[in-house]
Amino acid sequence: MDNGEDIDGVPIVLAASRAEANEYNNNPFSAFICTFPKKLSGYVLKEHLSNLESNNDGSAKRTIYGLRKVESMLIDEFGEKNVLVSHYDNLHRFIGKKTKVVGISTMDPMGLAYVSTTYNSLIGFGGEALNASEFEKLVTHPSIQKYRPKIIVGGQGSWQISEVKAQEKLGIDVLFQGEGEKNLIEVFKRLMKGEEVPKYYEAQRPDREKVPIIKHSASYGMVEIMRGCGRGCHFCSPTMRTKYSFPIDHIMKEVKINIRGGSKSIFTVTEDIFLYKSKKNFVPNRKEIVKLYKTIASYPGVEYILLSHASFAPVLYDNKLLEELTPILIEKTKWNPKTSNTYKKPFISIEIGIETGSVRLMKKYMNGKALPYSIDNWPELVVEAIGKLNDFDWWPLCTIMTGQPEETEEDVIATLNLIDDLKNHNAKMFYTPVLFIPLKEAILGNCRKTNLNNLTELQWEVLARCWRNNIDFWTPDMKKIYGPAFFFVHWFYARWKHGKKSTRPMMRLAGFPVGRKIGKQCSSEYCRNGNFREKFEEIKERFSNF
Repeated sequence: MDNGEDIDGVPIVLAASRAEANEYNNNPFSAFICTFPKKLSGYVLKEHLSNLESNNDGSAKRTIYGLRKVESMLIDEFGEKNVLVSHYDNLHRFIGKKTKVVGISTMDPMGLAYVSTTYNSLIGFGGEALNASEFEKLVTHPSIQKYRPKIIVGGQGSWQISEVKAQEKLGIDVLFQGEGEKNLIEVFKRLMKGEEVPKYYEAQRPDREKVPIIKHSASYGMVEIMRGCGRGCHFCSPTMRTKYSFPIDHIMKEVKINIRGGSKSIFTVTEDIFLYKSKKNFVPNRKEIVKLYKTIASYPGVEYILLSHASFAPVLYDNKLLEELTPILIEKTKWNPKTSNTYKKPFISIEIGIETGSVRLMKKYMNGKALPYSIDNWPELVVEAIGKLNDFDWWPLCTIMTGQPEETEEDVIATLNLIDDLKNHNAKMFYTPVLFIPLKEAILGNCRKTNLNNLTELQWEVLARCWRNNIDFWTPDMKKIYGPAFFFVHWFYARWKHGKKSTRPMMRLAGFPVGRKIGKQCSSEYCRNGNFREKFEEIKERFSNF
């Protein structure tokens, strides 16, 4: 800690909060706990927050991938001796009299992301989200307060600070919004010289072919394989960006750096692994996808391959995609009996957005999500695709969003029906239901955000039914514990906090047969239905020449 003596410090110091820089024993799903209130999540994650790994010189051994990209650009411009990445607990060793700029990257600084907003408000006590608490702790670090360097904050969550008008309060000089490769160096040059920079700086789109390679290892062994998506979902910012697939030699250089830096895993970062080097009209390029993962899996030292996001349509379009990809990934999966006795067999997990069962809302806000198929058959596509994934032991984590702009009772019922259809087809999956949140860069960025106070009983039912299915599939032996717990929490706290509209859904979540079943019982045979399969095959035929 600071002993009162001044130190020289490093001209440029980069950092991320302890919550976001963590690896949680190489389990990225544990990071979701940071969206819970700090008094709960801070207690659960205390050991992780206090034990971030550093190098012998005190610099961060691994940190978030975006910060490593920034570090690489700054080292190329200012030299390695003038740029250093540090974890929170070592900042006092590097921020000093000569420190001109402290750069911070963040995903969720105010706890306003989808999961944070949903689950922090659902719990309703224990303070703000841990992500928000740890960010404020970082930006007000004693060494920053003492030496007063310029503070620049970027990353996917920087818009949140502007949204709640917290920039001045937190002493942040510049909020940098957008990709950094084109404008960030110029901003740092001006800050280093003491020149004025706009307080909210919106970056221009960079040349993707000039994206730098990281110089030191990133959390979870992260490697960006593709940037952007291009499907055009109105609630999301990456989907509005034209997709670009990085060359395999570029990717493998970062794989090498991560393994050399002590990582045992490689986490492929993308909006959709199945769109890597995809063809026209979002037709998957199986040959290139399989080649990429086979190359990563065969690199010495790679024990695990972690996957980020994907979409449903490609697994239906190409019948051999999962057949060829699964043997490579199942051998490298983190989710197997060797790593946890809760897993009875190895499986592959990946995040995929269902978002809604309403075709009307899909057409309005997510019309490209089913390409190369039509969005008209979205519920059927979801059921068919999850069935196909399950056949190859892929158990997806699926988001469902309620409270979307102009969502009607009929839209919510369509979502509930889809959830029931998946249950009746014994879908192996994990639901993450979230509330709609307008993101700054997205088309729906100016819409009103949803909160628990304005949810209808049907929308509460979506949250309850998703979590009921999670319990039934993942922890069936815990029903006798969860049921009474939900019952008492609701009647002694949640009902008074969130209103009576939550009562019947929460009672059903607790296992009590309260009122009538909302939504239809599944009687249609979507999954593996001959007529339905013919629809997909007809559409696929149209694109067979691409």
